[in-house]
Amino acid sequence: MSGLLDKASAVKDAEIVETVAEKAPEPVTEKTTVTSSEQTLLDQASKIGLALGALGFIGMWFLDNYFLEDLTGPVPFGLVALALLGGSFYMVWDSLNREKTIVLVVAYLLMTSVPYLAGLELGEDSIGIAELNIDESSNELTFVVRGSFSEATSTIEVGGERVWSDTQTLSADMVRFKAPLAEVFQGNSQNNMLATVLSYTLSVESNSGTVETVEITPGLLNREVTHSGARITLITETTTDDQSTSTSEAGLQIEAILGMFSDSATAINNGDHSMSNIQDYQPVSSDYTIQLKVMQGSSQKWQSPVIAVDGTSAQWNSQVSGQQVGNADRWLAIPGTGYDPNTGTIEILERDDFFEDDGCYTFQVIVTNEFYDGSTAVHTSSNSWELSWEDPGVDDSMPTC
Repeated sequence: MSGLLDKASAVKDAEIVETVAEKAPEPVTEKTTVTSSEQTLLDQASKIGLALGALGFIGMWFLDNYFLEDLTGPVPFGLVALALLGGSFYMVWDSLNREKTIVLVVAYLLMTSVPYLAGLELGEDSIGIAELNIDESSNELTFVVRGSFSEATSTIEVGGERVWSDTQTLSADMVRFKAPLAEVFQGNSQNNMLATVLSYTLSVESNSGTVETVEITPGLLNREVTHSGARITLITETTTDDQSTSTSEAGLQIEAILGMFSDSATAINNGDHSMSNIQDYQPVSSDYTIQLKVMQGSSQKWQSPVIAVDGTSAQWNSQVSGQQVGNADRWLAIPGTGYDPNTGTIEILERDDFFEDDGCYTFQVIVTNEFYDGSTAVHTSSNSWELSWEDPGVDDSMPTC
C-alpha cells in the first residue's frame, strides 16, 4: 500500500514541476536600442568616413612622392594619407556591426598597399629617370635618377657611340646628374618634319646590376639653327600739298625667321618668302645671335644691331626704341632706323639709310649658333629682291632677283 502511495506522490511532484516550468518567465536578455537621431549621426559618420577613405586612397598616389621631397626635403607626406585612412577607418568602423570589422580591415589594408605594390618590380631594384632638361645658363643636360640603391652610373650614347659617362652616390634615394653639352651635343636630333636623324640614348645602371635605358627627348637636342629667311614689306608715305598728292617709298619693314624648315623654302616675288605660312617649320631653343645685312652686289649698305637669343627669347638694343625683347619662335621683326610714318609704332629701315639706286638688293640673315661655351657655327641665308625706287611709286612690285 505504501508503494502505491509513493508512486502517486512522485507523479504529482513531476506534474507540479512541469507546471512551474511552463509558467516561469523567460530569461531576460539585454537588448541595445538605437534612437533615430543616433542612427542619423552614425550614417553621417559613415559617409564622412568613406569620403576620408577615398581622399586618403587618392593621396597615397600623390603625397608620398619625390616631387614634394625635392621641394621640402625628406618630409614624410605619406603620413597625411595614412592619417586620412586611419580617421576614415575609425568613423566607418564605429558605425558598423563589429562582425564586419575583419572585412573592413582587409579592405583598408588593400587600399593602402595598392599604390606601393604598383611601383614594385619583384626581384630587382627599380630605376626612375626624370626631369630631363637643358640648363642654358650652365650649358648642361640635367636629369634625376631615383631608386632604392646606393650608387648609379649614367651613360649617354649618340648614334650608338658613347660620348659621356658619370657615377654618382644617391642621397635620400635620388641624385641629379649634369652632363656638359660640350660632350653630349653632336647635332640636331630631328629634322623639320620631327623625324629622328640622330638618336640620343641615356642608360642608368645601379650598383646592384639593374639597367634602365631611355631615349632622351629629341626636342631637347634640336639646338642648331640650320635654316633662316627674310621677308620685306614696303612702307609708303603719301604727301599732299596745294597742287597735288604724291606717294613715295618711306622704307622697308624687315622680318626674319630662324630654325629648321625645308631646304626648298626661298624668297618669292613682292618681297615675300615661301615660309610665310609657317608650314613644316620647327623653332630651335638654344643660344645664338642674329644680324641682318643689306647688300647691293658686294657692297654693304646697312647692318642691324646684333640680336641675342636665349632659348627662344630674343633681345636687342634698337637705335630707335632702345632695349627691346621678342620671340624667335616665329617671324621676328628686325630693328630699324625709324618708324612707319603711317603708324608711328612699327620700326622700319628708312629709304635714305640704305637705298642708292635701282638694282638687286640682298638681305642676308647671319646666325651664329652657340652650342656651348667655345663652340660656334655660322649659318647664312641670302634673300634678294629688285628695288626700283628711282621713280617714286612707279614700280613697287619687288620681284626676286
